[in-house]
Amino acid sequence: MNKTLSVNIGGIVFHIEELAYEKLNKYLDAIKGYFTSSDGRDEIMQDIEGRIGEMFQERVSGGKQVIIESDVEHIINQMGRPEQFASLHDEDEPAPTRQSAQATRRAYRRLYRDPDDRMVGGVCSGLSHYLGLDPIWLRTIFAIAFFVFGSGLLLYLILLVVMPKALTTAEKLEMKGEPVNISNIKKSVQDEVSTYPSNVQSGIARFFDALGQILTGIFRLIGKFAAAVFIVVGVIILVSFILVLLAVMGVGGISIPFFITDLFMTPWQQSMALLGGFLVIGIPLILLILKAVKVLFKIKMENKFINWTAFALWITGVIISVSVATSIAKEYKVGESQRTEIPIMQPGSDTLVLNVMSPENYRDEWFYINHHRVSDPWEVASDDDTIRIGDVRMNIIRSTSDKFELVQVASARGSDRKSAVEYARDIIYHVEQTDSLLKFDETFQLPTGSKYRNQKVQLILKVPEGKSVYLSHEIDNVIYDIENVTNTYDGDMVGRTWTMTKNGLECIGCNLPDYSGGDEREKDIRIRIGEDGVNVQGVEGHENDSDYVIEGKDVDININEHGVQIDAKARKH
Repeated sequence: MNKTLSVNIGGIVFHIEELAYEKLNKYLDAIKGYFTSSDGRDEIMQDIEGRIGEMFQERVSGGKQVIIESDVEHIINQMGRPEQFASLHDEDEPAPTRQSAQATRRAYRRLYRDPDDRMVGGVCSGLSHYLGLDPIWLRTIFAIAFFVFGSGLLLYLILLVVMPKALTTAEKLEMKGEPVNISNIKKSVQDEVSTYPSNVQSGIARFFDALGQILTGIFRLIGKFAAAVFIVVGVIILVSFILVLLAVMGVGGISIPFFITDLFMTPWQQSMALLGGFLVIGIPLILLILKAVKVLFKIKMENKFINWTAFALWITGVIISVSVATSIAKEYKVGESQRTEIPIMQPGSDTLVLNVMSPENYRDEWFYINHHRVSDPWEVASDDDTIRIGDVRMNIIRSTSDKFELVQVASARGSDRKSAVEYARDIIYHVEQTDSLLKFDETFQLPTGSKYRNQKVQLILKVPEGKSVYLSHEIDNVIYDIENVTNTYDGDMVGRTWTMTKNGLECIGCNLPDYSGGDEREKDIRIRIGEDGVNVQGVEGHENDSDYVIEGKDVDININEHGVQIDAKARKH
Protein backbone atom coordinates (compact mmCIF):
# COMPACT_ATOMS: atom_id res chain seq x y z
CA MET A 1 0.00 0.00 0.00
CA ASN A 2 1.57 3.29 -1.16
CA LYS A 3 0.75 6.78 0.05
CA THR A 4 -0.73 9.14 -2.59
CA LEU A 5 -0.83 12.90 -2.89
CA SER A 6 -2.97 15.35 -4.87
CA VAL A 7 -0.96 17.78 -6.99
CA ASN A 8 -1.78 20.47 -9.55
CA ILE A 9 0.34 20.16 -12.67
CA GLY A 10 -0.34 22.55 -15.53
CA GLY A 11 -3.76 23.40 -14.13
CA ILE A 12 -4.84 19.74 -13.90
CA VAL A 13 -5.25 17.89 -10.58
CA PHE A 14 -3.68 14.42 -10.38
CA HIS A 15 -3.36 11.71 -7.75
CA ILE A 16 0.31 10.66 -7.54
CA GLU A 17 2.20 8.21 -5.41
CA GLU A 18 4.64 9.72 -2.89
CA LEU A 19 7.75 8.16 -4.48
CA ALA A 20 6.66 9.31 -7.93
CA TYR A 21 6.01 12.82 -6.57
CA GLU A 22 9.51 13.04 -5.08
CA LYS A 23 11.06 11.95 -8.38
CA LEU A 24 8.99 14.45 -10.35
CA ASN A 25 9.77 17.23 -7.92
CA LYS A 26 13.52 16.61 -8.21
CA TYR A 27 13.19 16.60 -11.99
CA LEU A 28 11.38 19.97 -12.05
CA ASP A 29 13.89 21.49 -9.57
CA ALA A 30 16.76 20.36 -11.82
CA ILE A 31 15.10 22.03 -14.81
CA LYS A 32 14.54 25.24 -12.84
CA GLY A 33 18.20 25.27 -11.86
CA TYR A 34 19.24 24.78 -15.48
CA PHE A 35 17.08 27.69 -16.68
CA THR A 36 18.09 30.09 -13.86
CA SER A 37 19.87 32.50 -16.17
CA SER A 38 17.69 31.90 -19.27
CA ASP A 39 15.40 34.57 -20.71
CA GLY A 40 11.71 33.76 -20.16
CA ARG A 41 12.43 31.18 -17.43
CA ASP A 42 8.95 31.43 -15.88
CA GLU A 43 7.26 30.99 -19.24
CA ILE A 44 9.50 28.03 -20.08
CA MET A 45 8.64 26.31 -16.79
CA GLN A 46 4.95 27.01 -17.29
CA ASP A 47 5.03 25.42 -20.74
CA ILE A 48 7.01 22.43 -19.48
CA GLU A 49 4.57 21.81 -16.63
CA GLY A 50 1.64 22.21 -19.01
CA ARG A 51 3.14 19.61 -21.35
CA ILE A 52 3.83 17.23 -18.45
CA GLY A 53 0.19 17.63 -17.35
CA GLU A 54 -1.03 16.72 -20.83
CA MET A 55 1.18 13.63 -20.94
CA PHE A 56 0.07 12.55 -17.47
CA GLN A 57 -3.54 12.94 -18.56
CA GLU A 58 -2.90 10.49 -21.40
CA ARG A 59 -1.38 8.01 -18.93
CA VAL A 60 -4.37 7.99 -16.54
CA SER A 61 -7.07 7.56 -19.19
CA GLY A 62 -9.27 4.49 -18.73
CA GLY A 63 -9.38 2.65 -15.41
CA LYS A 64 -6.03 3.96 -14.14
CA GLN A 65 -6.38 6.98 -11.83
CA VAL A 66 -3.00 7.31 -9.99
CA ILE A 67 0.38 8.43 -11.36
CA ILE A 68 3.10 5.94 -10.42
CA GLU A 69 6.90 6.05 -10.60
CA SER A 70 7.06 4.36 -14.02
CA ASP A 71 4.80 7.13 -15.44
CA VAL A 72 7.20 9.79 -14.21
CA GLU A 73 10.15 7.90 -15.71
CA HIS A 74 8.32 7.71 -19.04
CA ILE A 75 7.65 11.47 -19.02
CA ILE A 76 11.32 12.20 -18.20
CA ASN A 77 12.49 10.03 -21.10
CA GLN A 78 10.13 11.81 -23.47
CA MET A 79 10.87 15.35 -22.30
CA GLY A 80 14.62 14.84 -21.88
CA ARG A 81 16.90 15.16 -18.86
CA PRO A 82 18.70 18.47 -18.10
CA GLU A 83 22.09 16.75 -18.03
CA GLN A 84 21.51 15.44 -21.57
CA PHE A 85 21.61 18.92 -23.08
CA ALA A 86 23.64 20.76 -20.44
CA SER A 87 26.67 20.74 -22.78
CA LEU A 88 25.64 22.99 -25.64
CA HIS A 89 27.06 23.25 -29.11
CA ASP A 90 28.48 26.47 -30.46
CA GLU A 91 25.06 27.27 -31.90
CA ASP A 92 23.52 26.85 -28.46
CA GLU A 93 21.73 23.66 -29.60
CA PRO A 94 21.30 20.56 -27.42
CA ALA A 95 23.40 17.53 -28.23
CA PRO A 96 21.43 14.77 -29.94
CA THR A 97 20.49 11.81 -27.79
CA ARG A 98 18.80 8.49 -28.40
CA GLN A 99 15.61 9.71 -26.75
CA SER A 100 15.45 12.93 -28.76
CA ALA A 101 16.07 11.01 -32.00
CA GLN A 102 13.17 8.68 -31.20
CA ALA A 103 10.96 11.62 -30.36
CA THR A 104 11.87 13.27 -33.67
CA ARG A 105 10.91 10.18 -35.60
CA ARG A 106 7.58 10.02 -33.76
CA ALA A 107 6.81 13.73 -34.23
CA TYR A 108 3.78 14.59 -36.32
CA ARG A 109 2.10 17.83 -37.30
CA ARG A 110 -1.21 19.02 -35.91
CA LEU A 111 -3.40 21.64 -37.52
CA TYR A 112 -3.38 24.94 -35.64
CA ARG A 113 -3.60 28.63 -36.53
CA ASP A 114 -0.19 30.28 -36.22
CA PRO A 115 -0.48 33.45 -34.10
CA ASP A 116 3.17 34.45 -34.65
CA ASP A 117 3.30 34.50 -38.46
CA ARG A 118 0.02 35.86 -39.68
CA MET A 119 -1.48 38.53 -41.85
CA VAL A 120 -5.05 38.20 -40.55
CA GLY A 121 -5.91 35.22 -38.40
CA GLY A 122 -2.99 32.81 -38.88
CA VAL A 123 -5.02 30.35 -41.03
CA CYS A 124 -2.72 30.35 -44.05
CA SER A 125 0.47 30.09 -42.00
CA GLY A 126 -1.04 27.25 -39.94
CA LEU A 127 -2.01 25.40 -43.12
CA SER A 128 1.46 26.01 -44.54
CA HIS A 129 3.07 24.32 -41.51
CA TYR A 130 0.71 21.35 -41.85
CA LEU A 131 1.11 20.96 -45.62
CA GLY A 132 4.77 21.92 -45.81
CA LEU A 133 4.16 24.84 -48.21
CA ASP A 134 5.18 28.46 -48.25
CA PRO A 135 2.31 30.51 -46.72
CA ILE A 136 2.49 33.05 -49.56
CA TRP A 137 1.03 30.50 -52.01
CA LEU A 138 -1.92 29.78 -49.74
CA ARG A 139 -2.54 33.48 -49.21
CA THR A 140 -2.49 33.98 -52.97
CA ILE A 141 -5.05 31.16 -53.45
CA PHE A 142 -7.39 32.68 -50.85
CA ALA A 143 -7.04 36.12 -52.43
CA ILE A 144 -7.89 34.75 -55.90
CA ALA A 145 -10.84 32.79 -54.50
CA PHE A 146 -12.10 35.94 -52.78
CA PHE A 147 -11.95 38.21 -55.83
CA VAL A 148 -12.79 35.66 -58.55
CA PHE A 149 -15.13 33.08 -57.07
CA GLY A 150 -16.41 34.99 -54.06
CA SER A 151 -16.00 32.00 -51.73
CA GLY A 152 -12.57 32.80 -50.29
CA LEU A 153 -13.91 34.90 -47.41
CA LEU A 154 -16.50 32.30 -46.39
CA LEU A 155 -13.93 29.49 -46.48
CA TYR A 156 -11.47 31.59 -44.49
CA LEU A 157 -14.08 32.37 -41.82
CA ILE A 158 -14.99 28.68 -41.54
CA LEU A 159 -11.34 27.72 -41.05
CA LEU A 160 -10.94 30.60 -38.60
CA VAL A 161 -13.65 29.02 -36.43
CA VAL A 162 -12.72 25.36 -36.94
CA MET A 163 -8.92 25.59 -36.57
CA PRO A 164 -7.77 26.19 -32.96
CA LYS A 165 -5.07 28.75 -32.28
CA ALA A 166 -1.68 27.47 -31.12
CA LEU A 167 -1.52 29.20 -27.74
CA THR A 168 1.00 27.18 -25.77
CA THR A 169 4.59 26.42 -26.71
CA ALA A 170 3.73 22.72 -26.93
CA GLU A 171 0.95 23.43 -29.43
CA LYS A 172 3.26 25.59 -31.52
CA LEU A 173 5.84 22.79 -31.62
CA GLU A 174 3.14 20.27 -32.60
CA MET A 175 1.99 22.66 -35.33
CA LYS A 176 5.50 22.64 -36.82
CA GLY A 177 5.94 18.88 -36.34
CA GLU A 178 8.76 19.27 -33.83
CA PRO A 179 9.14 17.04 -30.73
CA VAL A 180 7.75 18.59 -27.56
CA ASN A 181 10.73 18.31 -25.23
CA ILE A 182 12.62 20.63 -22.90
CA SER A 183 15.16 21.64 -25.50
CA ASN A 184 12.60 22.67 -28.10
CA ILE A 185 10.40 24.39 -25.51
CA LYS A 186 13.37 26.48 -24.38
CA LYS A 187 14.34 27.37 -27.93
CA SER A 188 10.76 28.29 -28.89
CA VAL A 189 10.23 30.51 -25.85
CA GLN A 190 13.55 32.30 -26.32
CA ASP A 191 12.75 32.90 -30.00
CA GLU A 192 9.41 34.43 -29.02
CA VAL A 193 11.09 36.66 -26.43
CA SER A 194 13.68 37.86 -28.95
CA THR A 195 11.07 38.63 -31.62
CA TYR A 196 8.38 40.01 -29.32
CA PRO A 197 8.24 43.54 -30.77
CA SER A 198 7.53 42.17 -34.24
CA ASN A 199 4.66 40.03 -33.00
CA VAL A 200 2.43 42.94 -32.02
CA GLN A 201 -0.98 42.40 -33.57
CA SER A 202 -2.19 44.69 -36.31
CA GLY A 203 -5.67 46.23 -36.25
CA ILE A 204 -6.91 43.83 -38.95
CA ALA A 205 -5.53 40.85 -37.05
CA ARG A 206 -7.23 41.98 -33.85
CA PHE A 207 -10.50 42.45 -35.74
CA PHE A 208 -10.40 38.92 -37.19
CA ASP A 209 -9.38 37.50 -33.83
CA ALA A 210 -12.42 39.12 -32.25
CA LEU A 211 -14.62 37.95 -35.14
CA GLY A 212 -13.28 34.40 -34.77
CA GLN A 213 -14.01 34.43 -31.05
CA ILE A 214 -17.56 35.67 -31.66
CA LEU A 215 -18.24 33.02 -34.32
CA THR A 216 -16.67 30.34 -32.14
CA GLY A 217 -18.89 31.37 -29.24
CA ILE A 218 -21.98 31.25 -31.46
CA PHE A 219 -21.11 27.80 -32.75
CA ARG A 220 -20.41 26.55 -29.24
CA LEU A 221 -23.78 27.89 -28.10
CA ILE A 222 -25.52 26.18 -31.01
CA GLY A 223 -23.60 22.98 -30.27
CA LYS A 224 -24.62 23.01 -26.62
CA PHE A 225 -28.25 23.66 -27.53
CA ALA A 226 -28.17 20.80 -30.04
CA ALA A 227 -26.55 18.56 -27.43
CA ALA A 228 -29.27 19.41 -24.89
CA VAL A 229 -32.02 18.68 -27.43
CA PHE A 230 -30.36 15.42 -28.42
CA ILE A 231 -30.11 14.35 -24.77
CA VAL A 232 -33.85 14.91 -24.24
CA VAL A 233 -34.86 13.16 -27.47
CA GLY A 234 -32.39 10.33 -26.91
CA VAL A 235 -33.66 9.70 -23.37
CA ILE A 236 -37.27 9.62 -24.64
CA ILE A 237 -36.37 7.08 -27.34
CA LEU A 238 -34.38 5.01 -24.86
CA VAL A 239 -37.25 4.95 -22.36
CA SER A 240 -39.64 3.95 -25.17
CA PHE A 241 -37.38 1.02 -26.05
CA ILE A 242 -37.32 -0.11 -22.42
CA LEU A 243 -41.13 0.16 -22.10
CA VAL A 244 -41.65 -1.93 -25.25
CA LEU A 245 -39.24 -4.55 -23.94
CA LEU A 246 -41.10 -4.65 -20.61
CA ALA A 247 -44.43 -4.88 -22.47
CA VAL A 248 -43.31 -7.96 -24.37
CA MET A 249 -42.03 -9.52 -21.16
CA GLY A 250 -45.34 -8.67 -19.42
CA VAL A 251 -43.65 -6.74 -16.60
CA GLY A 252 -45.71 -4.29 -14.55
CA GLY A 253 -48.97 -4.92 -16.41
CA ILE A 254 -47.70 -3.16 -19.54
CA SER A 255 -49.00 -4.72 -22.75
CA ILE A 256 -49.16 -3.98 -26.47
CA PRO A 257 -51.83 -5.13 -28.97
CA PHE A 258 -52.21 -8.88 -29.42
CA PHE A 259 -51.84 -9.03 -33.17
CA ILE A 260 -48.51 -7.18 -33.04
CA THR A 261 -46.93 -9.39 -30.39
CA ASP A 262 -48.22 -12.83 -31.34
CA LEU A 263 -49.30 -12.78 -34.99
CA PHE A 264 -45.92 -12.66 -36.70
CA MET A 265 -43.44 -14.08 -34.18
CA THR A 266 -43.18 -16.61 -31.41
CA PRO A 267 -42.60 -15.32 -27.85
CA TRP A 268 -38.92 -16.28 -28.11
CA GLN A 269 -38.55 -14.40 -31.40
CA GLN A 270 -40.29 -11.36 -29.94
CA SER A 271 -37.96 -11.19 -26.94
CA MET A 272 -34.83 -11.79 -29.00
CA ALA A 273 -35.88 -9.31 -31.69
CA LEU A 274 -36.46 -6.56 -29.13
CA LEU A 275 -33.24 -7.39 -27.30
CA GLY A 276 -31.26 -7.32 -30.56
CA GLY A 277 -32.96 -4.11 -31.66
CA PHE A 278 -32.24 -2.50 -28.31
CA LEU A 279 -28.55 -3.42 -28.52
CA VAL A 280 -28.19 -2.38 -32.17
CA ILE A 281 -29.99 0.94 -31.78
CA GLY A 282 -29.83 1.56 -28.04
CA ILE A 283 -26.07 1.14 -27.53
CA PRO A 284 -25.08 3.79 -30.13
CA LEU A 285 -27.87 5.97 -28.76
CA ILE A 286 -26.51 5.69 -25.21
CA LEU A 287 -22.98 6.51 -26.40
CA LEU A 288 -24.27 9.55 -28.30
CA ILE A 289 -26.18 10.70 -25.22
CA LEU A 290 -22.99 10.38 -23.14
CA LYS A 291 -21.08 12.29 -25.82
CA ALA A 292 -23.72 15.03 -25.78
CA VAL A 293 -23.47 15.20 -21.97
CA LYS A 294 -19.69 15.61 -22.25
CA VAL A 295 -20.11 18.40 -24.80
CA LEU A 296 -22.75 20.14 -22.70
CA PHE A 297 -20.84 19.99 -19.42
CA LYS A 298 -17.26 20.06 -20.86
CA ILE A 299 -16.33 16.62 -19.54
CA LYS A 300 -13.10 15.32 -21.11
CA MET A 301 -12.91 11.92 -19.44
CA GLU A 302 -12.65 8.92 -21.78
CA ASN A 303 -12.99 5.29 -20.71
CA LYS A 304 -11.75 2.65 -23.15
CA PHE A 305 -13.35 -0.15 -21.14
CA ILE A 306 -16.80 1.37 -21.64
CA ASN A 307 -16.18 1.86 -25.36
CA TRP A 308 -15.00 -1.70 -25.93
CA THR A 309 -17.84 -3.13 -23.84
CA ALA A 310 -20.37 -1.11 -25.82
CA PHE A 311 -18.84 -2.32 -29.09
CA ALA A 312 -19.03 -5.95 -27.94
CA LEU A 313 -22.69 -5.51 -26.93
CA TRP A 314 -23.48 -3.89 -30.29
CA ILE A 315 -21.88 -6.80 -32.18
CA THR A 316 -23.94 -9.18 -30.02
CA GLY A 317 -27.08 -7.26 -30.94
CA VAL A 318 -26.26 -7.50 -34.65
CA ILE A 319 -25.77 -11.28 -34.34
CA ILE A 320 -29.06 -11.67 -32.44
CA SER A 321 -30.99 -9.53 -34.94
CA VAL A 322 -29.61 -11.41 -37.94
CA SER A 323 -30.44 -14.74 -36.28
CA VAL A 324 -34.03 -13.70 -35.53
CA ALA A 325 -34.53 -12.28 -39.03
CA THR A 326 -33.18 -15.52 -40.53
CA SER A 327 -35.48 -17.68 -38.40
CA ILE A 328 -38.52 -15.57 -39.37
CA ALA A 329 -37.58 -15.64 -43.06
CA LYS A 330 -37.44 -19.45 -42.95
CA GLU A 331 -41.11 -19.44 -41.94
CA TYR A 332 -41.94 -18.00 -45.39
CA LYS A 333 -39.70 -20.32 -47.39
CA VAL A 334 -42.29 -22.62 -49.06
CA GLY A 335 -45.73 -21.76 -50.47
CA GLU A 336 -48.63 -24.22 -50.74
CA SER A 337 -52.37 -24.03 -51.47
CA GLN A 338 -55.45 -26.01 -50.45
CA ARG A 339 -58.33 -26.36 -52.95
CA THR A 340 -61.88 -26.78 -51.60
CA GLU A 341 -65.22 -27.14 -53.43
CA ILE A 342 -67.83 -24.96 -51.71
CA PRO A 343 -71.30 -26.44 -52.30
CA ILE A 344 -73.89 -23.91 -53.47
CA MET A 345 -77.55 -24.31 -54.36
CA GLN A 346 -78.58 -23.76 -57.95
CA PRO A 347 -80.77 -20.63 -58.13
CA GLY A 348 -84.39 -20.79 -59.27
CA SER A 349 -83.61 -18.31 -62.06
CA ASP A 350 -80.71 -18.18 -64.47
CA THR A 351 -79.14 -15.22 -62.64
CA LEU A 352 -77.05 -15.42 -59.48
CA VAL A 353 -76.80 -12.19 -57.44
CA LEU A 354 -73.41 -11.60 -55.84
CA ASN A 355 -73.08 -9.44 -52.72
CA VAL A 356 -71.06 -9.22 -49.51
CA MET A 357 -72.13 -10.54 -46.12
CA SER A 358 -71.75 -7.22 -44.34
CA PRO A 359 -75.01 -5.58 -43.26
CA GLU A 360 -75.68 -1.98 -44.17
CA ASN A 361 -74.35 -0.61 -40.87
CA TYR A 362 -71.05 -2.42 -41.51
CA ARG A 363 -69.96 0.65 -43.41
CA ASP A 364 -70.95 3.07 -40.63
CA GLU A 365 -68.07 5.00 -39.10
CA TRP A 366 -68.91 3.75 -35.60
CA PHE A 367 -68.92 0.12 -36.70
CA TYR A 368 -65.70 0.58 -38.65
CA ILE A 369 -63.91 2.01 -35.63
CA ASN A 370 -65.23 -0.49 -33.08
CA HIS A 371 -65.10 -3.66 -35.17
CA HIS A 372 -61.90 -3.07 -37.15
CA ARG A 373 -63.38 -3.55 -40.59
CA VAL A 374 -60.73 -4.77 -43.01
CA SER A 375 -61.25 -3.95 -46.67
CA ASP A 376 -57.70 -3.57 -47.94
CA PRO A 377 -55.95 -6.83 -48.90
CA TRP A 378 -52.83 -5.82 -46.95
CA GLU A 379 -54.62 -4.90 -43.73
CA VAL A 380 -54.63 -7.15 -40.67
CA ALA A 381 -56.97 -6.46 -37.73
CA SER A 382 -57.70 -8.07 -34.37
CA ASP A 383 -60.96 -8.20 -32.41
CA ASP A 384 -61.27 -10.34 -29.26
CA ASP A 385 -58.25 -12.43 -30.19
CA THR A 386 -59.69 -13.09 -33.67
CA ILE A 387 -57.48 -12.25 -36.62
CA ARG A 388 -59.19 -10.96 -39.74
CA ILE A 389 -57.30 -10.49 -43.02
CA GLY A 390 -58.71 -8.77 -46.09
CA ASP A 391 -56.77 -10.64 -48.77
CA VAL A 392 -59.84 -12.17 -50.48
CA ARG A 393 -60.12 -12.13 -54.28
CA MET A 394 -62.70 -13.63 -56.62
CA ASN A 395 -62.63 -14.43 -60.35
CA ILE A 396 -65.46 -15.55 -62.64
CA ILE A 397 -64.89 -18.09 -65.44
CA ARG A 398 -66.99 -20.29 -67.71
CA SER A 399 -68.17 -23.60 -66.24
CA THR A 400 -67.66 -26.85 -68.11
CA SER A 401 -71.03 -28.09 -66.79
CA ASP A 402 -74.55 -26.69 -66.69
CA LYS A 403 -74.30 -25.71 -63.00
CA PHE A 404 -72.92 -22.86 -60.96
CA GLU A 405 -69.80 -23.95 -59.08
CA LEU A 406 -67.69 -22.22 -56.42
CA VAL A 407 -64.07 -23.17 -55.64
CA GLN A 408 -61.98 -21.80 -52.74
CA VAL A 409 -58.19 -21.86 -53.08
CA ALA A 410 -56.52 -21.06 -49.74
CA SER A 411 -52.78 -20.45 -49.88
CA ALA A 412 -50.10 -19.84 -47.26
CA ARG A 413 -46.36 -20.09 -46.71
CA GLY A 414 -44.33 -22.05 -44.19
CA SER A 415 -40.93 -23.45 -43.35
CA ASP A 416 -41.83 -26.61 -45.31
CA ARG A 417 -44.71 -27.96 -47.39
CA LYS A 418 -46.42 -29.60 -44.44
CA SER A 419 -46.52 -26.44 -42.32
CA ALA A 420 -47.63 -24.34 -45.33
CA VAL A 421 -50.56 -26.73 -45.96
CA GLU A 422 -51.51 -26.61 -42.26
CA TYR A 423 -51.54 -22.81 -42.28
CA ALA A 424 -53.73 -22.86 -45.42
CA ARG A 425 -56.16 -25.36 -43.83
CA ASP A 426 -56.51 -23.17 -40.74
CA ILE A 427 -58.14 -20.40 -42.80
CA ILE A 428 -61.78 -19.83 -41.85
CA TYR A 429 -63.93 -18.33 -44.61
CA HIS A 430 -67.71 -17.94 -44.80
CA VAL A 431 -70.15 -17.85 -47.71
CA GLU A 432 -73.93 -17.48 -47.30
CA GLN A 433 -76.65 -18.20 -49.84
CA THR A 434 -80.36 -17.46 -49.92
CA ASP A 435 -81.89 -18.83 -53.13
CA SER A 436 -80.30 -16.73 -55.91
CA LEU A 437 -78.44 -14.38 -53.51
CA LEU A 438 -74.86 -15.43 -52.80
CA LYS A 439 -73.02 -13.43 -50.12
CA PHE A 440 -69.26 -13.43 -49.63
CA ASP A 441 -67.25 -12.38 -46.61
CA GLU A 442 -64.75 -9.62 -47.44
CA THR A 443 -62.26 -11.09 -44.96
CA PHE A 444 -61.18 -14.46 -43.66
CA GLN A 445 -60.27 -15.44 -40.13
CA LEU A 446 -57.34 -17.17 -38.51
CA PRO A 447 -57.88 -19.23 -35.36
CA THR A 448 -56.54 -17.99 -32.03
CA GLY A 449 -52.82 -18.62 -31.70
CA SER A 450 -52.23 -18.96 -35.44
CA LYS A 451 -49.42 -17.03 -37.09
CA TYR A 452 -49.63 -14.84 -40.17
CA ARG A 453 -47.80 -16.57 -43.00
CA ASN A 454 -49.02 -14.63 -46.04
CA GLN A 455 -52.41 -16.39 -46.08
CA LYS A 456 -54.70 -15.62 -49.03
CA VAL A 457 -58.11 -16.72 -50.29
CA GLN A 458 -58.82 -16.98 -54.02
CA LEU A 459 -62.44 -17.66 -55.02
CA ILE A 460 -63.36 -19.01 -58.46
CA LEU A 461 -67.02 -18.81 -59.48
CA LYS A 462 -67.86 -20.98 -62.51
CA VAL A 463 -70.86 -19.78 -64.53
CA PRO A 464 -72.50 -22.04 -67.16
CA GLU A 465 -72.90 -20.68 -70.67
CA GLY A 466 -76.20 -18.89 -71.09
CA LYS A 467 -76.55 -18.03 -67.38
CA SER A 468 -75.80 -14.73 -65.68
CA VAL A 469 -74.45 -13.06 -62.56
CA TYR A 470 -75.40 -9.69 -61.14
CA LEU A 471 -72.49 -7.86 -59.49
CA SER A 472 -73.66 -5.57 -56.69
CA HIS A 473 -71.73 -2.39 -55.95
CA GLU A 474 -70.53 -3.82 -52.59
CA ILE A 475 -68.82 -6.77 -54.30
CA ASP A 476 -66.22 -4.36 -55.75
CA ASN A 477 -63.86 -5.10 -52.83
CA VAL A 478 -63.88 -8.83 -53.60
CA ILE A 479 -63.77 -9.20 -57.40
CA TYR A 480 -60.39 -8.89 -59.05
CA ASP A 481 -59.38 -8.64 -62.72
CA ILE A 482 -62.41 -10.48 -64.15
CA GLU A 483 -62.03 -11.16 -67.86
CA ASN A 484 -64.92 -10.13 -70.12
CA VAL A 485 -65.61 -9.61 -73.80
CA THR A 486 -65.27 -5.83 -73.71
CA ASN A 487 -62.30 -5.73 -71.29
CA THR A 488 -64.32 -3.60 -68.89
CA TYR A 489 -62.60 -2.70 -65.64
CA ASP A 490 -63.80 -4.29 -62.41
CA GLY A 491 -65.07 -0.97 -61.08
CA ASP A 492 -67.27 -0.51 -64.18
CA MET A 493 -68.65 -4.06 -64.02
CA VAL A 494 -70.52 -3.59 -60.72
CA GLY A 495 -74.19 -2.70 -60.77
CA ARG A 496 -74.72 -4.72 -63.99
CA THR A 497 -75.78 -8.20 -65.08
CA TRP A 498 -73.20 -10.21 -66.98
CA THR A 499 -74.05 -13.23 -69.08
CA MET A 500 -71.65 -16.04 -69.89
CA THR A 501 -71.40 -16.46 -73.66
CA LYS A 502 -69.19 -18.68 -75.76
CA ASN A 503 -66.71 -15.77 -75.95
CA GLY A 504 -66.84 -15.03 -72.22
CA LEU A 505 -68.73 -12.67 -69.92
CA GLU A 506 -70.77 -10.06 -71.74
CA CYS A 507 -73.08 -7.34 -70.52
CA ILE A 508 -75.90 -7.71 -73.04
CA GLY A 509 -77.71 -4.45 -73.78
CA CYS A 510 -75.18 -2.36 -71.86
CA ASN A 511 -73.74 0.71 -73.53
CA LEU A 512 -70.12 0.09 -72.48
CA PRO A 513 -66.94 1.21 -74.28
CA ASP A 514 -65.20 -1.64 -76.05
CA TYR A 515 -61.54 -1.92 -75.00
CA SER A 516 -60.97 -5.23 -76.75
CA GLY A 517 -58.80 -3.78 -79.53
CA GLY A 518 -60.62 -0.79 -80.96
CA ASP A 519 -58.02 1.66 -79.65
CA GLU A 520 -55.42 0.47 -82.12
CA ARG A 521 -57.72 0.94 -85.12
CA GLU A 522 -58.68 4.43 -83.99
CA LYS A 523 -55.01 5.42 -84.10
CA ASP A 524 -54.61 4.27 -87.71
CA ILE A 525 -56.02 7.49 -89.21
CA ARG A 526 -54.71 11.05 -88.93
CA ILE A 527 -56.95 13.90 -90.16
CA ARG A 528 -55.59 17.37 -90.91
CA ILE A 529 -57.88 20.26 -91.94
CA GLY A 530 -56.11 23.14 -93.72
CA GLU A 531 -56.53 25.73 -96.47
CA ASP A 532 -56.23 23.05 -99.15
CA GLY A 533 -59.05 21.00 -97.71
CA VAL A 534 -59.07 17.89 -95.51
CA ASN A 535 -56.08 15.59 -95.52
CA VAL A 536 -56.66 12.02 -94.31
CA GLN A 537 -53.38 10.19 -93.65
CA GLY A 538 -52.98 6.54 -92.66
CA VAL A 539 -50.34 5.75 -90.03
CA GLU A 540 -47.36 3.90 -91.50
CA GLY A 541 -47.38 0.21 -90.71
CA HIS A 542 -51.19 -0.15 -90.77
CA GLU A 543 -53.47 -1.12 -93.61
CA ASN A 544 -54.77 2.47 -93.90
CA ASP A 545 -51.38 3.82 -94.89
CA SER A 546 -52.49 5.86 -97.93
CA ASP A 547 -52.97 9.63 -98.07
CA TYR A 548 -56.24 11.15 -99.27
CA VAL A 549 -56.96 14.83 -100.00
CA ILE A 550 -60.59 15.97 -99.98
CA GLU A 551 -61.09 19.12 -102.03
CA GLY A 552 -64.19 21.14 -102.59
CA LYS A 553 -66.57 23.12 -100.54
CA ASP A 554 -69.23 20.46 -99.98
CA VAL A 555 -67.59 18.48 -97.19
CA ASP A 556 -69.70 17.13 -94.34
CA ILE A 557 -67.64 16.37 -91.19
CA ASN A 558 -69.48 14.80 -88.27
CA ILE A 559 -67.77 14.16 -84.91
CA ASN A 560 -69.68 12.01 -82.41
CA GLU A 561 -69.17 9.16 -79.96
CA HIS A 562 -68.40 6.79 -82.84
CA GLY A 563 -65.50 8.91 -84.07
CA VAL A 564 -65.06 11.29 -87.05
CA GLN A 565 -67.27 10.80 -90.15
CA ILE A 566 -66.36 12.62 -93.40
CA ASP A 567 -68.87 12.65 -96.27
CA ALA A 568 -67.19 13.91 -99.47
CA LYS A 569 -65.49 12.77 -102.61
CA ALA A 570 -61.79 12.23 -102.19
CA ARG A 571 -58.89 11.51 -104.46
CA LYS A 572 -55.81 9.56 -103.60
CA HIS A 573 -52.84 11.76 -102.94
